Amino acid sequence: MISVNTLLTQAATVLVDPLFVRWTKPELLYYLNEALSAVITYKPSAVVARANIEVVRNPVSLPDDAHMLLSIEQIGAVRGPFTPIETLDRFYPDWRTSQGQPKCWTKATDELTWFWLYPAPDKPTLIKVQYSQLLTATEGSDLRMAIIYSGMLLDFMLYRAFSKDAENASEAQKAATHYQTFNAALTGKVTTDRVKQRALKQAAIE
Repeated sequence: MISVNTLLTQAATVLVDPLFVRWTKPELLYYLNEALSAVITYKPSAVVARANIEVVRNPVSLPDDAHMLLSIEQIGAVRGPFTPIETLDRFYPDWRTSQGQPKCWTKATDELTWFWLYPAPDKPTLIKVQYSQLLTATEGSDLRMAIIYSGMLLDFMLYRAFSKDAENASEAQKAATHYQTFNAALTGKVTTDRVKQRALKQAAIE
């Protein structure tokens, strides 16, 4: 968990504005929420949520706080596999109107917050999903994120804060430095996680 108040205090300390005069708390909160959007857009698994959805028809929509679907953990009593939508279109052209016990799920590339079951359920079916969750920072709240993202969020906030006086070369340089640090840390985290995932898959095969 990451404390929003701690991030605000850390930002104010670096900005030498402990009373939040030049950069108010609402302004810093706005920057923090921009930072959250940037992190989650680039690394959707930074904030993972699970939900049980009772499905009665296609398509199936994710909860309102969803950024994108990550995986389907269970369809009814089974773990239904993903089937590319192109495969269904080619071999089962009427799949969108077929009904029965769902055996798999599918989605198009641009369908981020909804998906389809095949066949469509002929009775209410419980689906367990895992999705990337959007967060909104408010004063006094905690962010359900790993503490490793704390420095990234702070750097993005400082990048936006120093950009406020970007006509000053010194402030513009500070802004650029913090953005570069943010980008390098986030890119490094994504790369490291991908390496770990490949290693785990390889170990499972062996």
